[in-house]
Amino acid sequence: MMKVRFANFEDAGLIVKLAHEIWPVVYVDVISNEQISFMLEQSYSISAIENQMKEDHLFFILESDSVAQGFASITKESNEIYKLHKLYIHQSLHGQGAGRFFITTLENYCREQGALEMVLNVNRNNKAKFFYKKMGYGIIEVVDIPYYKYVLNDYVMVKNLAR
Repeated sequence: MMKVRFANFEDAGLIVKLAHEIWPVVYVDVISNEQISFMLEQSYSISAIENQMKEDHLFFILESDSVAQGFASITKESNEIYKLHKLYIHQSLHGQGAGRFFITTLENYCREQGALEMVLNVNRNNKAKFFYKKMGYGIIEVVDIPYYKYVLNDYVMVKNLAR
């Protein structure tokens, strides 16, 4: 049975552990191993996660049979727009409806907060873009974001959450 719960500071180490298990598999054909290592170091240390929490990132943990299998983070960009920054699910759950369950739960939470849209960035070479399209997200912009010595080649996608 799957459930989603809010994460807190005590979950920072768990999020780091999950990121280090999931990222190398997800991004192996998307970005270089060097960039994967760098980005994990920059964004997925315990202090980095705690700082994001302090900066109003809401983190969520996806559990399957009481075992943490994924995580996500969102921020409130305005009263009507929330941004999905992270949505990662352990590869052992891929193809089992976990992604649909997780993102639908997050969308419902945002709707309850008054959001009319959810926006996200996804690497243009990441197969997850097909998942987001299937979930009703549309590409609204193509961006190249400088990130230290790298460039993040992303699509900006949005979904109307109004019912």
